[in-house]
Amino acid sequence: MRITNRTMNNNLLRNLNRSMGRLDKINNQLASKRQISVPSDDPVKAGVILRLRTSVRETEQYIRNTDSAISWLDATDVVLSDVINVIHPAKELATTGASTHLDETSKKALADEVAQLHDSLLQLANSTHGGRYLFGGQKTNEPPFEAVPGQGKISTVNFKGDYGDIEYEIGVGVTMAVNLKMIEDSDGKTVPFGQLFDVLGQLYDELSGTGEPDEDSSVLGSLEEALDNVLQLVSEVGGKQNRVELASERLKDLRLNVIQLMSEAEDVDYAETIMHLKMEEFAYRTALSVGARIIQPSLVDFLR
Repeated sequence: MRITNRTMNNNLLRNLNRSMGRLDKINNQLASKRQISVPSDDPVKAGVILRLRTSVRETEQYIRNTDSAISWLDATDVVLSDVINVIHPAKELATTGASTHLDETSKKALADEVAQLHDSLLQLANSTHGGRYLFGGQKTNEPPFEAVPGQGKISTVNFKGDYGDIEYEIGVGVTMAVNLKMIEDSDGKTVPFGQLFDVLGQLYDELSGTGEPDEDSSVLGSLEEALDNVLQLVSEVGGKQNRVELASERLKDLRLNVIQLMSEAEDVDYAETIMHLKMEEFAYRTALSVGARIIQPSLVDFLR
């Protein structure tokens, strides 16, 4: 095969262009800190990186879900603690009001305190978190408990919410209800708020003398039952808090592991890449030097 000057020129330019392409690729890797700029650089590794990125995004969404769930449960726990702080004074007032040594004026003063506790309980039952009502089921955009004014000083309270669950997905195929689902007891009262509203109304009527005493019902016994229900709900919320916190910690560890895998697959090794850059620069400069010697001066002048 006959080698002409034109053949040598074409081969030299082709090899120089390839060397410049490799230099450009290495420079892009150093500038972007990524081994792969386009999928064609390494289709197999590009697919692995895309799957890892998807996994990171999914894990981060689950972490946001657990953070929202923890926030909701924390708000619920605070409200239930305040409800307990309403029940204890109500029990004291019921015990004091049962004394036969009190006159009507003293009982009326105790009844006024019960009315204040009733109003506080209504405010707690309509508590919100992030603009959503905590105890209305899935109807979070309107107050779940509505006071209907009556003849006495204490209003009748009706439940307007629903009995649905508010669920968060805290893992792949794992959902958990974070709201306290209102249930009805054998008397059709919502637990625990409906029980408490009724028993406070009964206590007010007995102290103020506006209603007939219910011989078949004990106010103290009803308050004890309501307190037990609230404590049971506090325990339920605490268990959910522990579960979500454990899930959150596990997801954060998983996220770090996946990010580490993605970094190993995607990020450049600076020491190795710089070494390759120096080698390519040396090869390119050598090719230029050799090309200047083998090409005819007239042709070199033409190429310039």
